[in-house]
Amino acid sequence: MEDARAADAEAFGIAPPEDPPDETRCEVWAEHWSALELFMGLSTQWRVVAGMGGVFMYGLDYQALYGHPRYARLDYGAQDEMLEQIQQMETGALEVLNS
Repeated sequence: MEDARAADAEAFGIAPPEDPPDETRCEVWAEHWSALELFMGLSTQWRVVAGMGGVFMYGLDYQALYGHPRYARLDYGAQDEMLEQIQQMETGALEVLNS
């Protein structure tokens, strides 16, 4: 995937973004890209529990996942694979969000 950030910044007349430090970069394998896009598309679909102890992120709202067009169009085998990838990302995100 081509990095078009500098061209986009120039088109809008703003300063180009600085590259993040190497330790914040990561590589996403092609077979996981669609799962990452779907996970990012669900970024506002977290179940949150709020109480006297603060806020606790409980996990993704799976009804939102199941109804998302990128997920709903997949056959059952692909849905199972996608769900597993989403759940792995969810687990990692919850560790960070609730720490």
